[in-house]
Amino acid sequence: MQSGSSLTSSPKANTARDWSVFVLLGLVSITPLLMVDLPPLVDLYGHLGRYAIQTELAERPELQPYYAFQWILIGNLGADLLVEVFHPLFGLQGAVRMALIVIQTLACTAILALSREVNGRISPFAVAAIPLIYALPFNYGFINFALGMALALLTFAFWLHLRRIGKQGLATACLLAASCAIWVVHTYGWAFLGLLCGASVLAEAATKRSPLLETARHSLVVCWPLLPPLLLMLLWRASSGPSYTGEWSSALKILWLASVFRSQWMVLDLLSITFVLGLVYWGFRERDVAVDRRLVAAALLSLVGYLMLPMFVMGSAYADMRLVPYFLVLALTAMAPRNMPARKFERLILVIVTFLAVRTIATAWSYVEQDKLVEAHLLALAEVPSGARLAVLVVKPCDQPWALPVIDHVGSLALVRKNIFVNDQWEGPGYNPLRVTYPEGGDFVRDPSQIVQTDGCRTKAAPSLSSSLNAIPRRAFTHIWIIGAVPDNMPVPAGLKPLEHLGQGLLYEVRQPVDRDASV
Repeated sequence: MQSGSSLTSSPKANTARDWSVFVLLGLVSITPLLMVDLPPLVDLYGHLGRYAIQTELAERPELQPYYAFQWILIGNLGADLLVEVFHPLFGLQGAVRMALIVIQTLACTAILALSREVNGRISPFAVAAIPLIYALPFNYGFINFALGMALALLTFAFWLHLRRIGKQGLATACLLAASCAIWVVHTYGWAFLGLLCGASVLAEAATKRSPLLETARHSLVVCWPLLPPLLLMLLWRASSGPSYTGEWSSALKILWLASVFRSQWMVLDLLSITFVLGLVYWGFRERDVAVDRRLVAAALLSLVGYLMLPMFVMGSAYADMRLVPYFLVLALTAMAPRNMPARKFERLILVIVTFLAVRTIATAWSYVEQDKLVEAHLLALAEVPSGARLAVLVVKPCDQPWALPVIDHVGSLALVRKNIFVNDQWEGPGYNPLRVTYPEGGDFVRDPSQIVQTDGCRTKAAPSLSSSLNAIPRRAFTHIWIIGAVPDNMPVPAGLKPLEHLGQGLLYEVRQPVDRDASV
């Protein structure tokens, strides 16, 4: 990392030192993933079910009547393609785990490479940005998005490097190829790459005090390779039909900022975001900390984008929340010590390394604890035979806890482990290549039919447990599994036989159909 005093070591020694930092921090960045067989990311279990259908449907005859999979070109295929590549080598779960390791390794590498490019060395502030790769978007399981953003940052760093050494033609070719590839991984990553490149060009123009018209012309010349995916976007959205955009909330804006590190322990997570915000504020005020105007411009544009974006954009949920950790990453990566006194520099290093260690340990520990919770629920599946049809209802309390809802898609592990049909796979025009082919299940064949809330909640965030339980088409399912905030002393619903099991929640065998209006 960059020294605070004058530099006397040779460029070769500095390069060797930076490479050792890359390797060491790369290993630290994947440590939480190595603590469990599969990290308990909220949506990951649902993705795992889709990957099972994607790669192994031909070997799973029990699932063939209910699911189909056909590759289509959409801007949301990143991890799906990685799993396709890794599956022959590592099997299903191993392929998913390897894909996650690749994603987080790329994310860490991108931050360090960008810091080295704009600052000349790896800055301590960039090290403080590494825990942000385990921010809320990743912990929710937005892995295609995480891969797209990591590739965008890495491409941006390489593009800046090529332009700095005068290889403009190669920079243009790199940007053209990368923009199309990143769009396929996830459209958000492509849009983010456009923001990064655009911010860089604008910052350079501002430094040179270029006229507005000249700035616009130059921006078009430099950034035109980002435009071809617009055609892919138009074709995709035209074939997928209309999608929802909306729901802007100032309260949610504050919540998402406070929830950057949200996983399991509220106090620690809030202290962590307070530390990051304080470090950014301190760094921008210190005279012996230099800032790169290009990354500052990108961070400010990301912040503005976060404040302006609604929660849903073209059907993609949490569109605004996803930007929060990245404007912080850019703000931190923009900073580097310059002629900082040695003792002050050493204290800065100590504080940042301590923060990195605390967040790495906390993330790993939370994954271990949440994995135990998931496995405790899965014990119930011992009583459900292979090939069954399982309706899962995940009951949400009226007041949501801080800990992430890692059991929201735990039902898909029944699909993976026992070839059981479950009602929590994502399906819809343009979402992914999976199709559910079970019309008998009615509205209970896809996400979010598994999400319900406790009866009597004042705020209606999902259907009530009783209404969903009554609405399930009993002839379409062999079993019903109710987990989460299950009411105490819940009476046995008519037509269902309780099954004793060692797992969490209530498990029933469907014995006979009942009238949908029957009471619970």
